[in-house]
Amino acid sequence: GLFAVEYALAQLWRSWGIEPMLVAGHSVGEYVAACVAGLFSLEDGLKLIAKRGELMQSLPAGGAMAAVFASPEVLARTLEAHAGSVSIAAHNGPENTVISGPAGAVGSILEELENRGIGSRRLNVSHAFHSALVEPILDAFEATAAKVSYQTPKIGIVSNLTGKTAAPSEMSNPAYWRRHARQPVAFL
Repeated sequence: GLFAVEYALAQLWRSWGIEPMLVAGHSVGEYVAACVAGLFSLEDGLKLIAKRGELMQSLPAGGAMAAVFASPEVLARTLEAHAGSVSIAAHNGPENTVISGPAGAVGSILEELENRGIGSRRLNVSHAFHSALVEPILDAFEATAAKVSYQTPKIGIVSNLTGKTAAPSEMSNPAYWRRHARQPVAFL
């Protein structure tokens, strides 16, 4: 659904004569950005996002995500106690970090943070995206990404993995999209 709405909005803006010089998308939105930039076709983008959704839904339930109103540096000590289970899923702003992992561990962290006066908000998600809980599907997802026909982008794309404009070949490989599913979104 996110992919369809974002892609449709990009096409609407283009129909009004608004052409982007640079695109960025957050997590699933980066697939749309890649299509808009010409990195891969709409058909390949849909193939990737549909397979990602199918594989994510095949994972067991029990994951959780939460936005924590603190920097990753402030969270470091708390996350150390849950190393290997809870991950930083996104760094969205100076005081907005998303964590992801097993529901029990995420709940424990949120309770500890609340005791320290750090606010948070649980996110309504089906799975713990960008965490170790997605690792069982990464091989299958990379195999799908290997079937995509990559092109040189016509406009710049800001990478979710680096937060910087990607080099023309940086995102044109299956390994990038595998890392994209697991590593934190560097949106800030």
